[in-house]
Amino acid sequence: MRQFSPLYRIWHWLQAVAVFGLFITVVLRMSVMHKEQIGGIVQAKLAEIGTIITDEQAVMIGKAVRAPMWDWHIYLGIAVAVLLVVRIAMVLKNGFGFDDNPAMQKVYMLYKLFYGVLAAMSLSGLVLYWKLAGEGKEIVESVHMYLGWSVFAFMAIHIAGVVLAEKSDQGGLVSRMISGRD
Repeated sequence: MRQFSPLYRIWHWLQAVAVFGLFITVVLRMSVMHKEQIGGIVQAKLAEIGTIITDEQAVMIGKAVRAPMWDWHIYLGIAVAVLLVVRIAMVLKNGFGFDDNPAMQKVYMLYKLFYGVLAAMSLSGLVLYWKLAGEGKEIVESVHMYLGWSVFAFMAIHIAGVVLAEKSDQGGLVSRMISGRD
């Protein structure tokens, strides 16, 4: 049965919180915090008091209203990138820590793929943050978005896998990830 070091457990939960936070900011940005949604509300309320603004002005206000929330996306994205560097250092020092269980080899390959996708997502996010994409900005944004949704899909698969593992011979996995004990 695989045991998890205190450092790995701390890393895991910090990364989980950061990725979940990114997910929340993306969902908010695409729904109730969408610039046009907020702009439309502002435009309608201002019209009620006799002030008319253009659609462009409304979108500008919508962007300003959601800017603090989007700042959190940036902070959490940087945290994910830093935590990934920490994980790479852990792997270089101690290896992945995967056991030789043949039944788990496909799962371990999925984790390695996850780290690659997380690295590409982090790099594309940093390229956007530092404004290095130039004319390729839209392409980098699209790639970043698809990679992000892949990470979110992995989270769902990971949680489902943990639930299944708890019901199998891997029982106690959650306890080991929280306290280090079965």
